[in-house]
Amino acid sequence: MKKLILFLSILLTFSLTGCGYKEGVKTSSAKAHLYFTGNTENVVVSVDGSEKFSVKSGADNLYNIAPGKHIVEVYRGDALIVKREIFVSDGISKEIEVR
Repeated sequence: MKKLILFLSILLTFSLTGCGYKEGVKTSSAKAHLYFTGNTENVVVSVDGSEKFSVKSGADNLYNIAPGKHIVEVYRGDALIVKREIFVSDGISKEIEVR
């Protein structure tokens, strides 16, 4: 009888410890955004000295960047017209005004 009770208690212990509820949280990658307002005709932009890219004006035209500190340079032709050091947090959109 003692062996049966010992066997059942061990079996119960293993069955209870084998069960568990695992919960996970899915997060998206960290992103921040830039958008440009003003006269963006014939304008190219460089972020942290990277390759230059052309932009469109308006808050609907978002450009993804990593959260953190960045240097944004805006050129019209060969002339540097805007140079700004910015800090953006995750999920934040930052406006850069071009004149």
